[in-house]
Amino acid sequence: MKKSLLALAVLGAFAGVASAQSSVTIYGIVDQSVAKGNGGTAGGAAAQWGTGASSDVWQVRDGGPGSRLGFRGNEDLGGGLSAQFLIEHRFSPDTGNTNTGTQAAAASTFWFGGSYVQLTSKAAGSVYFGRWYSPAFWVSLKTDPFGYGGIAQVGALTFANYSNPSAVGLGARTTNTVGYKTPNWGGFTANVAVGLAEGTTVGRDVGVNVEFTSGPIYAGLAYDEVSGGPTTFSATTGAVDGNSLIVAGFAYNFGFIRPMVSYAMSETRTNSLVDTDALSFGLTAPAGPGLIKAHYTMRNTDAAPLAGVPSDVKLKKFGIGYDYFLSKRTKVYLDYAQVKETSLTNNSAFALGVRHDF
Repeated sequence: MKKSLLALAVLGAFAGVASAQSSVTIYGIVDQSVAKGNGGTAGGAAAQWGTGASSDVWQVRDGGPGSRLGFRGNEDLGGGLSAQFLIEHRFSPDTGNTNTGTQAAAASTFWFGGSYVQLTSKAAGSVYFGRWYSPAFWVSLKTDPFGYGGIAQVGALTFANYSNPSAVGLGARTTNTVGYKTPNWGGFTANVAVGLAEGTTVGRDVGVNVEFTSGPIYAGLAYDEVSGGPTTFSATTGAVDGNSLIVAGFAYNFGFIRPMVSYAMSETRTNSLVDTDALSFGLTAPAGPGLIKAHYTMRNTDAAPLAGVPSDVKLKKFGIGYDYFLSKRTKVYLDYAQVKETSLTNNSAFALGVRHDF
C-alpha cells in the first residue's frame, strides 16, 4: 500500500512538470544560388549583391542572405501566461562564415539574426528583451514582394538611407532592446521598442509601429528615431542624434495578384542634413506551381553639396523573379535585378538558386 502511494506521488510530480507544455523547436533556412553581376557601381554593389564593384564574376553565394540556424522555445505558465526565447545564427553555406548581410562579411555577432527572451499574456501582450527586429522592419518586410531576400529584393531601400545605433543592418534590428507588442485587437496590433544606449552603442533608438491585417488587407505605419548620440557623423555606426524615419505600406490580395506599395522618408546627418525618400511599387502573382514577384523602387537623396558628391542623387531599382515550388519547404528560383543611380554605372545581376526551409 505504501509503495502504491509512493508511486502515485512520483507520477503526480511528473504529471505536474508535463503540464507546463514546454517545447523547443530547431528551425532554419539553407539558401544557395549561382549568381553573376555586370560589375556596375550603382546602388553600392556591396549593398545590392554583396560583392562590391567586382561582381562581374560567377559565384556561388547565399541567396538571401537568408541562410540561418535558429532555436526557439515556448513554455505555458498557466493562467494565459507563457514564456518564449529565440536565438538565431546567420551564415553563408558556401563558406561557412557568419553572414551579416553581405557576402564577404564575417561579424563577431554570432546570434546576428536575433536573441531575446519574452513574457506573454494573452490579454495584455508581450514584453521582450534582447536583440530583435525594429518595429519599422515589419512594415518594410510585409510590403516587399521578395520578403527582404535575394538580389532582387526591395530590402534596405525602404529605409531610405536611415541608420540606427546597431551599426550593421541599417534600421532592421536594434540591440539592448526592451520591447512591447500588443495583442491583436480586431486586426490591429502595435509594437514599441527602445534600443538603449550602452556599451559601444552610440545613441538610443526608439521605434513604434501600428499594423492592420484583416482578410486580404495589410496596412502598416512605423516611426524610428535616434536620440542622445553625437551631433556629427559617426563613422562607427553612421547614426547620430536626430536621425529619423517614417515608413508606410499597404497591400491587398485579390487572389490572382497581390499589389503592394511602400513609402519611406528619412532625415540623417553625414556632416550635413540629408533628406531621403523612397517609393516602391510591387506585386506577387501565382503562376502555375510557382509565384511571380516584381517591384520598381525609386529613392531620392537630397544633401548639401560635398566635395565630389552630387547634391541630388536618384536611384532606381527594378527586380523580377519566379519561385518554382517543389514542395512546401523547397523551391527553385530565378531572380534578376537592375539598379541605376546618378553618376554611376548601371548595376545588374541574376541568381539561380535553391532554398530549403526546415
